[in-house]
Amino acid sequence: MFSSNDIRFFIEKSQHLLILCHSNADPDALGCALSVKHYFKNKDISICCDGISKQAKYILDSLGGSLGELEAEPDAILVLDTSSPSLLGKCMALLEKTDNLAVIDHHTTTDFTPKLAYRKCATSNAELVWEVLEKPNDIFIRKALLAGIMADTGHLKYANRQTFITLSEMIGDDILFEDIFSLFRKESELSQRIALMKALQRMRIIRVKDYIIVRTSIGSFESFIARSILNIGADVVIIVNEKRGSRIVARAGRRVANKGLNLATIMHESSIINNGEGGGHPSAAGSKGVDDFKKAADDIIDAIRQVLEGD
Repeated sequence: MFSSNDIRFFIEKSQHLLILCHSNADPDALGCALSVKHYFKNKDISICCDGISKQAKYILDSLGGSLGELEAEPDAILVLDTSSPSLLGKCMALLEKTDNLAVIDHHTTTDFTPKLAYRKCATSNAELVWEVLEKPNDIFIRKALLAGIMADTGHLKYANRQTFITLSEMIGDDILFEDIFSLFRKESELSQRIALMKALQRMRIIRVKDYIIVRTSIGSFESFIARSILNIGADVVIIVNEKRGSRIVARAGRRVANKGLNLATIMHESSIINNGEGGGHPSAAGSKGVDDFKKAADDIIDAIRQVLEGD
């Protein structure tokens, strides 16, 4: 078991550090990467991710951060907020640059076998990076990590006691909570609303006892659509991304999560059976690279049904 100090020493020893985040990086992943890069601002550090979500891009622009470019080949790689190499997308090929690899990750399952790893169950990866960086009194870092916490907890909807302890450490007289909310777009764009309407049209509803499982397909805005369907009464939402082929996203509401449903385990086991990779959190997980995504989605629903029928 490695400590936060071990990871910090790993970063300090590197000369040319490459930071990798999962594809379509969210505010938590990007906030962590920007914080590490800013903390070690005198080092040669670059951030690579196969796409950035619109929300993360808005936060990046609001903070005035940058991804940077390495001046030389990386001598160390740090993977953030990513449970499986396949989730790196096109950036996965960069893992071949060096075997000097470290991971900071808060997911419950992992397919990485790095030289060093700092893993802990937390509501966001930002909470782990906060510890690795020794809780700095830097307003850029605190805002970036606060944005990550806010995003991964659904604006504190899924926060726990430790989340609020970390928040109390980050918030100071120089940051108002409304400053963090202002980093998030509140308007629902037309394309999002259209995607939601299409997802609702394609819904298949499965009832198990008094629980409702919804399966649908869409090519974008999976997280937004999953949250929206949960908000109108679903207990579990399974989304197959029709544009990216074999990506499946799953979200669960508090009611079924409290009953012991663990989507991370279900997605991980289903992905292995279907020759893909998957994992995540008990209430939010995904899989990628499966041979037959329709069969994989059926397997996931069957596994969820078994848990709920046994309630």
